[in-house]
Amino acid sequence: MTENTEAKAPEQFQRKTILIKKTLQYHYMALILASVALAFIVFGLEAIWTVSKVVNENPYLMPLLDIIKDMAPLFAIKIATYLVIVIIVSAVISHRMAGPIFKFEKSCGTVADGDLTHRVYLRKGDQLTDLQDSFNIMAGAVHEIVKEYEKFRVEADAAGLGAKAEALSKKITEIMPKFKV
Repeated sequence: MTENTEAKAPEQFQRKTILIKKTLQYHYMALILASVALAFIVFGLEAIWTVSKVVNENPYLMPLLDIIKDMAPLFAIKIATYLVIVIIVSAVISHRMAGPIFKFEKSCGTVADGDLTHRVYLRKGDQLTDLQDSFNIMAGAVHEIVKEYEKFRVEADAAGLGAKAEALSKKITEIMPKFKV
């Protein structure tokens, strides 16, 4: 590859916004929250069933059931606190996915507009770094092909095939208006 495709990553940056792709992140946050809430419900029902079975078999433990009932509001507050923590953690986790996805969407638009020198550089710790590498290899390969086309166009122009080379160049400009080699 050439020096353009082997460019170094720009300096690391910090995103200041946690919710970058809101619909995607809300979707993942809802899935995580629903999973945790379901786990709390299953655990709670299992605990209630187990305690009631033990109390039914050992009636002298009835005061234990009363103590547990008295503590129910505290348990509800704790569960609500845990769910808030889950929402915060899921926002941070989804941010690690949504940021790179957002960056890839923008990069695809940039390359589709014709800037074949553009490369994707994700932050350290972001997900999808394998996709970043594949994208950059693909963009580099397309860039090399276009550079070969440009060499051919110059040679074709010199060989008297200028009209055909110009027609091909015009067609490429229609496909990628901001064509940049």
